[in-house]
Amino acid sequence: MYLFKKNIYLIILTFVFLLAFFLRFYNLGVNPPSLDWDEASIGYNAYSILKTGADEYGNKLPLSIRSFGDYKPPAYIYLSVPSIALFGLSEMGVRLPSAILGFLSVITIYFLTKEIFSKLEKNKKEILAILAAFFWGVSPWSLQFSRAAFEGNAGIFFFLLAFLLLLKSLKAKWLAILAAISFVLSIYSYHSFVLITPLFIAAFTLLFWKDILVNKKYYLVSLLFGLIISLPVYSSFISIGGSGSRLSMVSIFATGETINPSIKRLEYDYSRSDKIGAILDNRRVVYFLALAKGYFDHWNPDFLFFNGDGGGQHHAVNMGMQYLWELPFIIFGIYFIFRDRTKKSLLILVLFLIAPLSSAVSTGTPHPVRAIAMAPAFSIFTALGVYYFFLNRNNYKYKILLVITAGLFVINFAYYLHQYYVHTPRQISHWWQYGNKEAVLEAKSVENKYSKILFTYIYDQPYIYYLFHNKIEPSWYQKNWNYQGSGQVERMRRVIGKYEFRKINYSQDSQLKNTLLIGSPNEIPENAPGLIKTIYFLDGSVAFRIVGT
Repeated sequence: MYLFKKNIYLIILTFVFLLAFFLRFYNLGVNPPSLDWDEASIGYNAYSILKTGADEYGNKLPLSIRSFGDYKPPAYIYLSVPSIALFGLSEMGVRLPSAILGFLSVITIYFLTKEIFSKLEKNKKEILAILAAFFWGVSPWSLQFSRAAFEGNAGIFFFLLAFLLLLKSLKAKWLAILAAISFVLSIYSYHSFVLITPLFIAAFTLLFWKDILVNKKYYLVSLLFGLIISLPVYSSFISIGGSGSRLSMVSIFATGETINPSIKRLEYDYSRSDKIGAILDNRRVVYFLALAKGYFDHWNPDFLFFNGDGGGQHHAVNMGMQYLWELPFIIFGIYFIFRDRTKKSLLILVLFLIAPLSSAVSTGTPHPVRAIAMAPAFSIFTALGVYYFFLNRNNYKYKILLVITAGLFVINFAYYLHQYYVHTPRQISHWWQYGNKEAVLEAKSVENKYSKILFTYIYDQPYIYYLFHNKIEPSWYQKNWNYQGSGQVERMRRVIGKYEFRKINYSQDSQLKNTLLIGSPNEIPENAPGLIKTIYFLDGSVAFRIVGT
């Protein structure tokens, strides 16, 4: 009993880490129910680099992965090479790095919280750090993106590690260079950190400028090193035909979605000599309002606690990004940050406030992946709120409240697990492009019987599933891919051997001889002659019909 009491914190922390590990690795290759096209692309490009040292297009050791023309950041793909080598082209091979980094982020949160609140008494600091690690370990936001190959999950791990190393460098100056390396890795992991990282470093500099001046050589060298290494990302991000293509696809400043309606209103204002209208419909005002809306969308209670962003891949059904029971404790936690206002704790608030900016400049807000940097702050705020609300409150009322809070957590957590493992795969399998694997494997089993195979592109990018699940030799594909355009690769015709990926025109294509048609239920009728197989989404609706002519 003495040893148990002496090591109680270590025992609890071990339980927290084991739980976090289990939640991220259990049925990893099964749920989510299918690889989405980005995961398949990540896997095949990692496989291509493993086999040839080049991506699917033959670009040697690229720092920006062309993929579908969205130019993916490279870090996660390179991190996937060892797991692809170990597990092959499989769901586990693609998702394993994300699960590992998600688990490591729980450990990082523990040490980061201890460092942020280093001035607290030892026991208080330990309890707070364990609470933060626990809440991050069971966070729906973290779990959702740790269990699939989301580049943002890699980005947030490296960013948190850099945050920790940066704070540690105040006492051990040599750690500044390791912090710089970790910041660079976050930038090479996910586009959001291209904006967040320099803003965060600027805030750190303003708060700790006296400490920085004492060891200015170390920090200056680290800064210059980080800038030089990350320069390719920043240069390509604003270029055409690089990461900048991604920027042009999603930025509110680069698409017509934001400005085009205001142009029409402005023309109308001028026709009526409406000076006030001309001011209000000016593009600067329009962009500012769009940016403000996108920013504040991320504090919408419906997004945070009830329904998420509406994207099936980003949250469990009927769940927000956080547990509802956390809400009052998040508010308490933010209050205590403001009350104490230590420099280190203010950095958490800074991160919380700047994180949505990377999403706000994009269309489609709120967006939990682009704003993933704000997620760890919620866990730390919740830990602070729970800790201070119940600290040294031993009277009967607070004990009852503690039991009620624990009960609400158990209910909310059980509800989340039920939604995630039971209902979510069934209801949103189409969001994960379920059925593509089954269609590709069915085509593979009968391809020798047909001279041509037509595969619909109605669900976007089917060719990547053909490459992935057939383990097409990258060296062959690099010489035979036939897309010559630039920018985003939208739905378009591709020919790979006897496979042709395009829209199915059943009235014409059914007249072709010795051809296998793989199409959606809107393209191939239910009573089509020669029906070989019907593939269903997990909710029972038809995904594909496969017909031989």
